[in-house]
Amino acid sequence: MLRSDLKIFLPQRLGNSPDAGGHRTNIALESGKLNQVFSAISNVDRARSAFELVKLYPAVATSDASRLQDSHVFISDQPDDPNVTTLLVQSGSLIDTSVLGDMENLLPSAKFHGMTVLTANTASDGLVLLVDRVSANLAPTINSRVPRQNVSPPHESTAYRTQQLESFGRLYHIDINIPDLLTDRPIFYGNYRKYNYQAKVYETITIFQNAMELNGTNITTRLTTPVYEGEKFNLHYLSKNDFRYHDFAISGAIALANGESVLPGTVNIKHPELDKVLTDDGNGQFIYSGYLMAKIDYLTGEITEFQPVRYTGFVSQHIGAVIQTRPFTIRHKAFSLEQNIIPETFYVRCETAGGIQLSGSSDAQGVITGTNISGTLTEGAVELTFDVDVLPESISCDYELLIQEPVPTPPGEINRVALPGNGIVPIFHKDGLVCVQHRERTIHQALSAGDTITVTPDADWVDIVDGQGASLYSPTDNNYVYDDATGQVTVKSGVSQFTAPFILTVIQSDLVQVTAIEPKLLRISTPLKRTFPAGSTVSSVYMLEDLQARSTNERTLSAWQNNFADIGAPATNVINTTQYPIQLSNIGCITQRWAVVFTSTTEYNVLGEFVGAIFSGTISEDCAPINPFANEPYFIITSAALGSGLNPGEAFLFSTWSAARPIMATRSVSPGHSQIQQDSSTIAFRGVY
Repeated sequence: MLRSDLKIFLPQRLGNSPDAGGHRTNIALESGKLNQVFSAISNVDRARSAFELVKLYPAVATSDASRLQDSHVFISDQPDDPNVTTLLVQSGSLIDTSVLGDMENLLPSAKFHGMTVLTANTASDGLVLLVDRVSANLAPTINSRVPRQNVSPPHESTAYRTQQLESFGRLYHIDINIPDLLTDRPIFYGNYRKYNYQAKVYETITIFQNAMELNGTNITTRLTTPVYEGEKFNLHYLSKNDFRYHDFAISGAIALANGESVLPGTVNIKHPELDKVLTDDGNGQFIYSGYLMAKIDYLTGEITEFQPVRYTGFVSQHIGAVIQTRPFTIRHKAFSLEQNIIPETFYVRCETAGGIQLSGSSDAQGVITGTNISGTLTEGAVELTFDVDVLPESISCDYELLIQEPVPTPPGEINRVALPGNGIVPIFHKDGLVCVQHRERTIHQALSAGDTITVTPDADWVDIVDGQGASLYSPTDNNYVYDDATGQVTVKSGVSQFTAPFILTVIQSDLVQVTAIEPKLLRISTPLKRTFPAGSTVSSVYMLEDLQARSTNERTLSAWQNNFADIGAPATNVINTTQYPIQLSNIGCITQRWAVVFTSTTEYNVLGEFVGAIFSGTISEDCAPINPFANEPYFIITSAALGSGLNPGEAFLFSTWSAARPIMATRSVSPGHSQIQQDSSTIAFRGVY
């Protein structure tokens, strides 16, 4: 089997008419030929939008039944215009007879496959792909920007400092040393982010103090759910630099220095009779069984008793209070804003404890930089690190939101109201495959026999295309040859038959499985084989599985009842496909259930479940009905297999499976004019022979 034996065929009809789609034809897509699948984008399309849904047939186009193993397709190149998006659509209910109306009804339950690019270099041992997007426009949308100004992050608690532990894989064991921990009254907890794939949001997992161990200033714990690569475990704690502990066993009265105050929720006293610790409720009250036992003034430290209380207890009960010794400042802040922030519009400002104003801003990849400020912005999740002490209440942000709204359906086009996801769909899938590709293209104004060009060695694909879009590839290397070890391309004499200029394309690629999908991030099960630079493409792979023409379920029936699934009493004679198997070719075979119904002992009619009555023959000749869309037989039952035939009314039933799979492709054009002249897409079709 040759590279040229893999083809993508057109269906009977293209376009937006209700009967578009249908069976495979013998017309193959020509690489480089524009507007062969989708129509040209007009000025009307640019002004009011356009949406197209088409059917295609990746197929093994050989005259035998050779097998293509693990075949798959993916979009390897997208239009440069951001207003144009091409997707592949996967549905197990799509069949050869499906037309546009059927295909529309399949979209709500379909899977979608698209393409994105790496936003950062990915090392060969990495398990994380940082990507530009994990979803895409299925339907045309109008984008609008909504400004937000002076947004203050929520103040969950300003009492805690934070120390982080970054994960470089799957982090289960936490071990953090906190030299400034308030050990007289240790108070701490941990948390980290985990992405919820069903809800498509980040969730926070909190580890409380009683689930962690403290040994001196060292805090450890074992997680049941790991911290994934690139995420951080946050340990929040009270620092002895900000707080001190007042033990009531030493002094029953709290004496506060200038600027000190009692930290709400940290004051412990005892019930006078029961061994019961009473903690203030954060509003200055000590309540037991619905009764107010006492009150505390956080600013003065004075406790007013309404009923007798005790100020002694076991050391482990911490009968005392935590005192804040100075205005609270932070070096780290994590908070969440709205998810659809345009990263490059994000701006943050704050003030140091000394009154100095600081500011920072984000780039398009969500990297925040500024004087004494660094951080990240990911789908509305903000993490800031400060090199100096900052007042948390001084932090505020400006940014713009991207609002995407579907465009109303123009007259006569596919109804977009029924499209899933309000027109925005996921293009990667957990446990699915992705193809990472690094592509190098060079233009050569002329090529002659004997010319040599040095390109990347160990490439998975090398091709030269001429000025008319024709590929110079040939199975006998008549036009060029590539040395995998040295990366040298040598031009041969056949190049004289092609038209300059020439484009030489060299691709390195790798297939990996996705284990998790997060906003702008894909986690993979195994490391990549190579290092891929930022800008490399990442495509969701649509698995077609093995492609090979084959027949199954061969049987006879004593009485044909117009039921292609019928299994009953066999005919009085046999059709001998054991010694004379049904002959199939990959190019002619279609997926169909068949019945050869005998009208006499020597004559018969051939019926297909969807194609109907297509052939009449006699047992003296081979049964070879022609597929008019491929100009090859659907199948051949030899006259030797037919033998002496069956009795009238008896039938021979069987199924054939095509070496082609119907797939769907969509293209959406959102409103907006562009200077980009080339809006083509490339579908890659591969497998193992």
